[in-house]
Amino acid sequence: MTLPTNELVDVRSCADPGDERFAAAIAALGVGRVTLRRLLAGLGPREAWEAIVERRHPADHSRELARKAQEKWPDVFAARLQKCGARVLLRGRAGYPDALLDDVDSPEILFCLGNPQAIDGRPRVAVVGTRSATRYGSDVASDLGAGLAGSGVVVVSGLATGIDAAAHAGAVHVEGGAPPVAVIATGVDIAYPRSNAVLRDSVAANGAVVSELPPGEPAERWRFADRNRIMAALAHVVVVVECHRSGGALYTVRAAKQRGKNVMAVPGSVRSAASVGTNALLADGIPPARDVADVLTAVELAIVGDGSVTPPDWPKPGQITPRSLRRNPSGLAAQVQNALDSEPASLEQIVRRCGSTIGEVAASLEQLSELALVEGERGWWWRKGRR
Repeated sequence: MTLPTNELVDVRSCADPGDERFAAAIAALGVGRVTLRRLLAGLGPREAWEAIVERRHPADHSRELARKAQEKWPDVFAARLQKCGARVLLRGRAGYPDALLDDVDSPEILFCLGNPQAIDGRPRVAVVGTRSATRYGSDVASDLGAGLAGSGVVVVSGLATGIDAAAHAGAVHVEGGAPPVAVIATGVDIAYPRSNAVLRDSVAANGAVVSELPPGEPAERWRFADRNRIMAALAHVVVVVECHRSGGALYTVRAAKQRGKNVMAVPGSVRSAASVGTNALLADGIPPARDVADVLTAVELAIVGDGSVTPPDWPKPGQITPRSLRRNPSGLAAQVQNALDSEPASLEQIVRRCGSTIGEVAASLEQLSELALVEGERGWWWRKGRR
């Protein structure tokens, strides 16, 4: 990380955050997790930082880090932490998530907006998928996010465009629902993309946003795959909603499998490139996530015997179907809906499929359109979210 040489810091205006400023400065060195663990082994962040800049840290034999480190960095990060309101969580100290403590690749330092206590004590499901989500995928992710949060399950995701954002948007709009948790690949003070700034703030206000990177750290491609291991470590179950053949969500799947975590996939259209990866997972034997009830069943099995998690009172199956499935048309409207799929069909084609009159079918299409279950354009109709 390169800090601007002209970044001015009024040290007097910075409340002393103790070790936090030094932990952030060490995290800014950009070292790997093994080196970071060696730097902090047996030392507090202040002691480790001072040993680095004074060229006497045993883990910095080449003095490369000493040449890189700048003495002003702790003050710079003290100002940044204070400005964005982030907390620093150190592995092994109070406040650090128990869910990550014993992970094979746990982060030494985490930065957090919101309440880190939102992470522990509840069942957690990671909802992941492609950035280029279809309307169907976004609808399903939003429904899962809302249904899980409403059932007392923490929704974990990466706050990226597409499936991640849809899942978190569904979770934050549930009044009294379980707190959402976002694991991001930038500093917690940076919204990436910028259009997700409001959503990030909502997640932080209702739950927690965490990152391994100190405030001010920008997005880099490799960091997104790296952060996926944290989502997998936090989750009791990982659900892939939509994923391309080599989508980034598969990194989360691999990390989950390495940790013995349950993975599920949402079935998608065989005509959709966004569902190639998820359908391949299903073909390989991954169980399907058809609705919230399927996921809650997997969660219940995953937390059996885990004394650190308090299972909520699960809703009855009829109470936890996604919102899109709660709009239940009946009679001819249901028949018309079933006659449609992802391919546009003309009014005449729908009439032939249903065996009814044009007037009756047209009225049913208007009813389904008002329920946001179908869409039409220039006399052609299709199921909403499946095109």
